[in-house]
Order: sequence, then structure tokens, then C-alpha cells
Amino acid sequence: MESIAQPLRRLQEEGAWFARAQEARLLWVATQAALRSTALTCCSGLEYHADNHSLYVVVEAPWSGDRLRALSEGVVRGFAQKAEGLRKAGIEVGPFSKVAGEDESWAGLGRTLRRACDALTSPLRGITLVVAPSRVEDSAAFVDELRALIMAPLLGDVRWIVIESDSQHLERLVRELGAARALSVECRIDEAQQQRDLAALAGPLPAEGSQPALPPPWGPWSSRGAMPNVTPPARSDDRPPPSDEQLRASGLSPAYVKGGGQELQRTMLHAALALRQGRLGDAIELQARTAALCARLELPREQVIHLLVLGGYQLAAARPAQAGETYREAAELAVQKDLPLQAAQAQLGLGMLAALEQKPEALQYYAAAAELSERAQLIPLAIECWRMAGQFASEHRAHERATECWRRGWQLSGTLDAATLRRTSAATIAHLLAQQLLARGQGREARELQRRAFLIEHGVEPGVEPVVS
Repeated sequence: MESIAQPLRRLQEEGAWFARAQEARLLWVATQAALRSTALTCCSGLEYHADNHSLYVVVEAPWSGDRLRALSEGVVRGFAQKAEGLRKAGIEVGPFSKVAGEDESWAGLGRTLRRACDALTSPLRGITLVVAPSRVEDSAAFVDELRALIMAPLLGDVRWIVIESDSQHLERLVRELGAARALSVECRIDEAQQQRDLAALAGPLPAEGSQPALPPPWGPWSSRGAMPNVTPPARSDDRPPPSDEQLRASGLSPAYVKGGGQELQRTMLHAALALRQGRLGDAIELQARTAALCARLELPREQVIHLLVLGGYQLAAARPAQAGETYREAAELAVQKDLPLQAAQAQLGLGMLAALEQKPEALQYYAAAAELSERAQLIPLAIECWRMAGQFASEHRAHERATECWRRGWQLSGTLDAATLRRTSAATIAHLLAQQLLARGQGREARELQRRAFLIEHGVEPGVEPVVS
């Protein structure tokens, strides 16, 4: 889609110029949350540009709380991983040791970066830090701390690519540095172009209840001098199309194969387009048609998914009662068709609606979603559901129930590996549970939970330096 291709082309062009223009110290990428991951991938890939000679280290830690420690550990860990890969490729990297306690100041982080640069050997020269904070807590501190690092005389070999999503904190710093030292690029989806893309993909809207025609097996054909859209004659080796019985035996819906799939796609895209254009009534009507069409095409999983989307559309139109009915329909169908993930999502939708109205049923819905997720072995989702259930119970002074929910979620965390666990809310559960235990005087267990939460968040024990090769 051109609406996505355009900003990514701009990013690639500016990134390529940044690789060539060694005098530039900063490339600021202002993007949207929807494009953050793609922008990060593109920026990381600039390491392989022909004009680049620096080592790229990616740090995604949030710029909040103990951001100095998180940034330092991200730098050290990323450099160690890159050094190991370089050695395997036959490029030796000099010794690089981290001085204990030195990263406790921004100047100490600068000295760590300086030693990392000095450890590089030809053909490598310098480091490019790709910083993509998932959250910025204090915008003024963010700008001031980055300015100090970028302008530090000691760090002349360190360059910066900073990706900001849905914020403009660094705009002032880019102006201050000037065009000679700072480049910027907006990597944002153009709304008008995206609507044109959706309209082109959707094509004409099928009439409601129409019977789609079977598309020709070879499509239209034309050649020089011939009329357009000429259907080619039958081939001598054509086989007869499969019967409905053969399609069903293969697990396919005859109605879907015989044009229903195209009708489903067009109706769904028209619903999305109406939502983007602010025509909420049309969007709801078209999304309801999409869900009904899934039922006609014998696609129960897709029907539940589109019912969940319909509930979201109804919420956007401030119709919570209709959304509740839609989520209940989705939940019943998901249970009937043995779709645990979709059943859990429907229960979460009902829980969210009940929580907005401060109804006690929210706790029941969140717990039901958690149990459905557990039975389906969707452990990260189950952890999230137990966290939400516990927080709702705590806010309504049901502290024993909150503790029970959080303990259920925390017990599940022991079944996940470290990387997966870091992407869940297990650390949040540990902190919340520790606060309750401290209030009850159970300090030992609370401290153990806080220790394990720190280990999940940072990858190391509190007070232990990360291992550097």
C-alpha cells in the first residue's frame, strides 16, 4: 500500500544519507506506534549500508525510572552480542571490560561507550546507538540527557538514531543542533492516501445478500489489438471444477471458494474504510454484514473475530449496550465452536465494559478470561487477565480476592522463558503483590517478589553487573 510505502521510502532515503554524512550526529525518526517496529527494523538494517563503518547497537528500554541503568545495560548487552557475532565472522574485537559502578552517572555511561569504541578494530569505526524508547516519562530530562551524550567531546565516535513514536520531544534538540549535525525524518502514514488505498483494494461494494459469481479460472486476457477483458477459450486439458462434496471433503466451504471469499474481503475493507472516514453508522452496518457473511460461508473462527471487531466499532460509536450484546454473542459462539482464544477475548471485552460502569461483574469476566486462557495454554494472556482481575478487585477493596488473582498469575509466570516473561505483566503482578504483602508485614516474601520482578525487567539480579565478554 502506497500510504505505508511512502514513509518507509523517506526513512530509507534519509537513513542512507545519514550513513554517508558522517558529520551528522543524530537522526531523529518521528513515527507512529503502528510503524514503530517497522521503523526500528529499517534503522537497524542501515548497519549493512555500503557507506557505514560503525557497529549498530539497539536499545529499546523505556526512558523512565532507572533509565540510566537500563540504557547502560542495554548498551553493554548489545555490544557483547555484536562482538560475539563479529568474532565468529573472523573480525576480532579488542578487550572491553565494564568498570563496576561506573554506569551510575551519565559521565560513567559516556566512559563505557568510549571503551566500547576503542575495542573496535578495522574495518569497524565507532558505534551507532539506535534508541527506541517504548515510553518517555520526562520529556525535558529525555532531551537534556540525550543532548549531553550527543555533545560530549569524549563520544565523537558515537552517533545516534532516536525513534520516537507518537511524540515530538526531540524537535527542539534537532533545531538546536542544526542541519549540519542533526537530520530528521517523519515516518508517518498519510491518512488520505491510506483511505485511497483502502478504497482501491475494496473495489465496488457487493449488494447485500447477493450471490457472488464464480470467477473464471484463468482470468481475463487481452493482447495487442484485442478488446480488453476477453475471457480465453477453454483449454483442451482443462479438468472439471471440483464438486461441492469434494470441496467439503478438503475442508473448504463451497460458497467461500465460489466467490464468497472475494465478497468477504470487499465488505470487510469497506467497513474499515467507513470507520477511517468517520462514518460510524455505515462502519457498524458493514461490519455486521461481514460477520453474518462469515456465518454464511461456514467460517466460525472468522465470524467470532469479526463480531469482536464489531463490538469495537460499536464502542467507538458510544453504543456500549450494543457492544455488550455483540461480545456476549461472540463469547457463546466461541465456546460452542471450541475457540478458547476468541472466547477469552470476548470475556475481556465484557469485563472492560463492566469495569467502565464500575459493575462487580467485571471481576467475574476477567477471571473467566484467565481460566479460558489457562486451559488453552495461552499463558501470557492468562497472566494479563489475572493482573486485570486483581487490580479491579483491589480497587474495590476486595483485597483477599486481589491477592488470590495475582498469585494465580504469578504462579503461571514460572512456566515461561525469560524472553517471553519480559513481554508479559508478570513483573507488574510481582510489584503489586509485594505492596500488599508489605502492608501485612510479610517483608521477606515481599522483598523476594521485588527481587524477581527486577530480574524479569532487567535480566540481572539487583546489584549484579551484567556479564561482558
